[in-house]
Amino acid sequence: MTRRSLPALVTTALAATALLAGCASAPEIAAETAAELQTSVVSVATLAQTDAAAALAELDALQARLDAGTADGSILEDRAAGIRSSIDLVRADLEAAVEAARVAAEQLAAEQAEAARLAQEKAAAEQAVADEAAKQAAEDKAENDKEAREAEKEAEKERREQEKEDREN
Repeated sequence: MTRRSLPALVTTALAATALLAGCASAPEIAAETAAELQTSVVSVATLAQTDAAAALAELDALQARLDAGTADGSILEDRAAGIRSSIDLVRADLEAAVEAARVAAEQLAAEQAEAARLAQEKAAAEQAVADEAAKQAAEDKAENDKEAREAEKEAEKERREQEKEDREN
C-alpha cells in the first residue's frame, strides 16, 4: 500500500464508520445487526492501515452481513443502500491500494532481476579479465622460461669456448 493511499483509505473507512455510528438507535437497523456491522467497519479500517487485501476480505464479510441483514429484514433497504455506497467507496480505495502494491511488487521484482543480471554480467566481465590476465601471465612465464633456457645455452656455449680457449693457451 502506498503512503498516499493510506489516509484516503482510513478516511473512507472512518466515513463508513460514521455512517454506521447511529445504527444502534436507528429503527432502520436492528441493534444486534448494527453492532456487528460497526465491528466489521472498525476491523476494515484497522486492516486498511497495514493490509489492504485482508481489509478487502473483511469488507466482503461486511457486505455479506449487510446482504444477510437486508434479506432477513433487520436492515431496511434504504439504510442498506447508504451503507452499500460507503462499502463501494472503501472497496474502490482498497482495490486501488492492492493494485498499487501489486505494481510496486512487480517493479521491485523487475529491479531486483535487473540488478542480478547486471551483477552476473559484471562477474562474467571480471572473470574474463582474470582469465585474460592468467593467460597473459602464463604466456609471459613461458617466454621468460624460454629466454632463461636460451641464456643458459648461451652461457654454456661461452663456458665451453672459454675452456677450449684455455686449453689452447
